[in-house]
Amino acid sequence: MNNAVFINARALTPYAYKELPGGKSAFDHVIDTAVSLPDTGKIYVLAGDSFNKEGPFDIVREPVNSMEDLFAVMIRYAGKSDTLYYLYGDTPLIDPAIVQRMYKNHKNYFASYTFADGYPYGLALEILQGGILSRLAALAGKYHFPVTRGGIFEVIQKDINSFDIETEISEKDQRMLRVSLAADTKRNFNQLKRIMEGGGVDEQSVVNLLETRQDLLRTEPAYVTVQIASGCPQACTYCPYPAVYQDILKNKEVMPLDNWKVILDRVKQFSDDAVFSVSLWGEPSFHPDIIDLVKETLAYPSFSLVIETSGLGWSNETIDAIKEVSDGRVTWILSLDGENETIYRQLRGEGWSEARAAAEYLFKKFKDHFYLQSVRMKANEEYLEKFYREWKAKGVQTIIQKYDYFCGMLPDEKVTDISPVRRFPCWHLKRDLTVLIDGTVQLCREDINNEHPLGNIFSEDLSVIWERGMPLYLNHIHGEYPELCRKCDEYYTYNF
Repeated sequence: MNNAVFINARALTPYAYKELPGGKSAFDHVIDTAVSLPDTGKIYVLAGDSFNKEGPFDIVREPVNSMEDLFAVMIRYAGKSDTLYYLYGDTPLIDPAIVQRMYKNHKNYFASYTFADGYPYGLALEILQGGILSRLAALAGKYHFPVTRGGIFEVIQKDINSFDIETEISEKDQRMLRVSLAADTKRNFNQLKRIMEGGGVDEQSVVNLLETRQDLLRTEPAYVTVQIASGCPQACTYCPYPAVYQDILKNKEVMPLDNWKVILDRVKQFSDDAVFSVSLWGEPSFHPDIIDLVKETLAYPSFSLVIETSGLGWSNETIDAIKEVSDGRVTWILSLDGENETIYRQLRGEGWSEARAAAEYLFKKFKDHFYLQSVRMKANEEYLEKFYREWKAKGVQTIIQKYDYFCGMLPDEKVTDISPVRRFPCWHLKRDLTVLIDGTVQLCREDINNEHPLGNIFSEDLSVIWERGMPLYLNHIHGEYPELCRKCDEYYTYNF
């Protein structure tokens, strides 16, 4: 056999080349893995112009800007190979034992494509039959797929019955942990270091560590939700904010732009990358400097932004200006909640026509980066299917959000209980940073009365503030919950 290996190194971050426990970088580990793969022939590294590594591989500097480009390169360089291995250059823990099993099944069952499922990302690679590359290229070109880590499977899914697929399934399904064993961000790099220092070197040791040492998985926050305005144009019936903070319909307080810059800088220094939301308790359209705020956020290439809004208070000119600078890193979520004006007014108040017009215009401008949202509750359950079908017919992505009764502060209007059978540590304690307009860092969004503040981002080091949340996260791991958490059913919901 003369199998080809393709290592995607085109968009690797500096973390891929930083030293891990044992002295080697993630990229060094990947090259060692590539050399040891069954029946390995040529090794190709897909690299950008700045790549300057040397080793037992050929460097391919051709543009790979889409999945169609990727398959075209594979055809040019290894189209006659019977089998191709594909992996990323920042995944140091690819387990040869998993690959051996995958390769054996791939050959024995004449598979077109073999992948692993149920494992954390980065323990296995993908295997392709050379003969399917032209079909994959045609599919990718038809649907214009960008290059992503899951891109090969996404292309295959478009015509999945045309391919013979073999799956290596993990004995323990750890997808819910959402662990990525890739040295692509500071967060994942530090997580990798902790896992490797804890003895995680292969399938068995990593899987066991993730089951028994979830304390290793809380590194830096990934989602930062900030209150930039205190006022709202509506007092929604299912929101606790109007009851806790009086006069929200009249409040005009906003976060100064200079304070927003401080938050950006401190998150950059601590987390390095993050998804920001500007929609914590208030309407972002009320901020007079919202365009500059967006610009300042996107000046950091590793930051992206979510604007969750009522759709009220936005001019087309403001939306156009945000679109101009968005660079694909701004996502909009517009809460409509009603299929008709009557139920909308009952839940949210006035503004139906303006909100719908904003939804139409945002979809026109932002397409795949726009979502329409409705909270599912008893008051609107009978209208949800019509709501969903109407907007789906227009091509709009919709989010049906679970009802949140804020740890018993609001009446329980849930239509159904979707909580897991077995409770696990809270996603929000693990990944979210919640900042009020005065810089106060809350334990989480559910702590609306601010009974458990962690500190102030304007006056304290963020690493110190973040560490104050660790004891409660450890309590969650051991099944111990304070009153607030005990009554909460948001622990299993996930933000970006």
